[in-house]
Amino acid sequence: MKKYFYLLTMLAVVLSMTACSDDDNHPNTNVLDKPEVTVPDVKESSAVITWKAIGNATAYIYSLNNGNEQSTDQNTIQLTGLEPEKSYTFKVKAQKTGSIYFEDSEYAEITFTTTSEVTVYRIATFADDWDKWYYEYNDNGTVKRVYRLNGEELDREWLFAYDGNSVTVTGKNAYTMTLNSQGYVATFVDGSNTYEYTYDENGYMTKAVKNGNIASNITIENGNITQWTRFSDGVEQFKVQTYSAVPNVGGAHCIYAEGSGPSRWLVETGLFGKASANCHTSSGWQHSAVASTYTFEYDENSCIKEESKNYDGDIEKFYYTYFSE
Repeated sequence: MKKYFYLLTMLAVVLSMTACSDDDNHPNTNVLDKPEVTVPDVKESSAVITWKAIGNATAYIYSLNNGNEQSTDQNTIQLTGLEPEKSYTFKVKAQKTGSIYFEDSEYAEITFTTTSEVTVYRIATFADDWDKWYYEYNDNGTVKRVYRLNGEELDREWLFAYDGNSVTVTGKNAYTMTLNSQGYVATFVDGSNTYEYTYDENGYMTKAVKNGNIASNITIENGNITQWTRFSDGVEQFKVQTYSAVPNVGGAHCIYAEGSGPSRWLVETGLFGKASANCHTSSGWQHSAVASTYTFEYDENSCIKEESKNYDGDIEKFYYTYFSE
């Protein structure tokens, strides 16, 4: 009798375990793998956190700086509303919701620091020793008006009208432009001349074509225009620039491919690609023994205030002021 009772008891235990199992493939308790966390993108007020998906996990429990825990079924989180230059600690663990046979993983932890707050500068005025241009912008940062004064009176102006990726300039000159997906000028029509431009993935102009013929090839190294070319009687000539380690904080377009079509005042609108990242020290034609050298004065924000160009003893000066946001 005891033997039959023992067998019935064992059978009941087996049936009970079978009925309660929520995963036939895992009859014993398992601990989920710990996520491997990385921070592939950090900015001044946001960060992207990602980790490899964990097998059998249905949710991930995470927190920031030991704050309230939150849950997601994704393996990527974008954090927003962060403060610049602040350290944050992110924790996450894997979980199989409702399972009694899978325990939560250990917490994975990573610490990161947001970047400095970025100040955007735009040219407010640009001047040489003779003329001065004033710049006005739309709320989205695109230029809407450039003008010059004669004393206190308006001398000339250029008005910029946008329609999708088309820009029409009226006033002293009539220009038409089309913009590429980066917001830079892809085609520029000035009277009978049509210019086409190529840019690299970072927004630096690398080639200018005039009426179907190459007008300039531009070399970019470490964010600087180190060389641009022009053609004279079919021969390509090379103008070479050198740079210091001083950053070009305000984004002044002191160096640009001068054969690319637009005048310098128009390049300073920012429509024709990024400015060199650093301040230049020299610029000269490869076939010439004489090169221009440059010195600068800077404003309180370390932006170029005055550029002084010395070509074999002849001095030219250029002047800048800025808007910031």
